[in-house]
Amino acid sequence: MAALVEGKSLDQEKKRAILLHEIEHWRRSRLLPEQYCDFLSNLYREDENPSQSRSHTGTGLFTYLRNGHGIAWLLGFVIISCICLIGFYFTAFPLAMQIFSACAVTAICYGVAAVWRSSEQSMSAMLSTLGSVIMLGSGVWIIQLHQGEPKFWFLVLVGLCGLVWCLVGLTLRISLLHYCGFIALLLVYAVLIGRYWATASHVMLEGFWILHVALLVWFSWWVHRRFSRLASVYFAIGMTLVFMPEADLIVLRHQALEDVVLYALLKLAIVVGILFWTRKKWITWVTS
Repeated sequence: MAALVEGKSLDQEKKRAILLHEIEHWRRSRLLPEQYCDFLSNLYREDENPSQSRSHTGTGLFTYLRNGHGIAWLLGFVIISCICLIGFYFTAFPLAMQIFSACAVTAICYGVAAVWRSSEQSMSAMLSTLGSVIMLGSGVWIIQLHQGEPKFWFLVLVGLCGLVWCLVGLTLRISLLHYCGFIALLLVYAVLIGRYWATASHVMLEGFWILHVALLVWFSWWVHRRFSRLASVYFAIGMTLVFMPEADLIVLRHQALEDVVLYALLKLAIVVGILFWTRKKWITWVTS
């Protein structure tokens, strides 16, 4: 009798493993939205034994720290010590060594964030944020130390950071980082447009940026069926660009705030009205 019960238990575990494997296949191939895959995975894992459940979530950083593993503590000590030493002697390094050190620390943060993405999502997000801050902060520090042309090198730095943040956010499925990277690239784009199109009027800027808004909103709708997570990102970017003409006039072209703020409030009212009347459509594809 015990053997029969044990055999049934093994069969159930085998079936559960097959189902979980299929769900992961559906997730990778985009056959089902991520929310449905998460729901199904949690549903089939609820009936697992505690020891089996821990096997899925017991590989994270907090588990190692709680159980007192010396390797985890030693690894943390080595990483923190290296960061502190690099920061302390950073100004004494030659330029090539400074760039290499900043890239190495950033790559380590992103690499560990990728490894922990499935087991410790909060720690992964924290490390990816730390890597992004180190990348931007060290770049600004290097430019100031070597007294480079600030207008040119800051533009290059923001462009590189935006490109890396876009790729890392897309790879690690961090929507906020992907959004920040896209916005950084668009800021570089706006600065270049301001330099080579300095005589543009407010109406010309409105028409120019509204085309970008329409393109991003359409792209958000186009990707929502297969990449639902990206739909909300591109929709948020499109809504941000609605007010790019006013930001361009105030920040880049140094126009008076009083000349722009009333028009910006009127535009805000129009945009809110459009979003309200079309809420059943855009909310469907943004949250699908």
